Amino acid sequence: MKKTISKLIATLLLISPFLNSQAQETDVLSHYQAHSELYTLVTEHLKQKTDQKLFEVEIQLRKLSPNLRLPACKESLTLKDRNPDNYTGRVSISVSCLHPKWRVFIPATVEGKRPVIISAKGILKMAVIKEEDIKKVLLPYKKVPKDSLIDLKTVVGMRAIKGIPPNKVLKVKDLQAPFWVFKNQQVNIITRISGIEVRTTGVALQSGVELQQVPVKNLSSKKVMKGIVVAPNTILIP
Repeated sequence: MKKTISKLIATLLLISPFLNSQAQETDVLSHYQAHSELYTLVTEHLKQKTDQKLFEVEIQLRKLSPNLRLPACKESLTLKDRNPDNYTGRVSISVSCLHPKWRVFIPATVEGKRPVIISAKGILKMAVIKEEDIKKVLLPYKKVPKDSLIDLKTVVGMRAIKGIPPNKVLKVKDLQAPFWVFKNQQVNIITRISGIEVRTTGVALQSGVELQQVPVKNLSSKKVMKGIVVAPNTILIP
């Protein structure tokens, strides 16, 4: 029994300096700001920033030097985004403390995908876009052209300005608003005289979209006038 106690005391004497050293190191580190807290703060900010804008997001942070020791912040850390409107590619986020005062910059790279509308099949020039003609897909943001369309409901009903091949990303310049009046089809003509609204029937001599000026023939007077498309099948004579 005495031998067992002696061995236990000897073991404690051997590991005591090690335990003291560990405790001292932990005490020293507690006086410094943990880098992991800074990384978590920046990562959460970038996740919120890209929410609903990017999908399948990948965030890579450039880590601070392990030799950099910042005094533990005694207040809430302050984050500042130098490029609030830039949510893809390279970004730089600053994290600062007021007490004690210090600031560091943490560079990051943000990758992800964006939704776009592409043609599901070939679309003829001037064809009305139907729901089955298009589909929404995700593309790496670097491959998404400027002014790409992302809303299916917006695209359906519009017309193709030119022929569109299959699997093409649709852009604003590829489409035009749907016609409200069609060439050689009957329309309502509205004329306002001294505050009185007169409605007659006519024939559009040109297809037109909302607020476009088009020629129209009055079926009663046979007179050709220019009017403004104000509603489906309706032309206002100013």
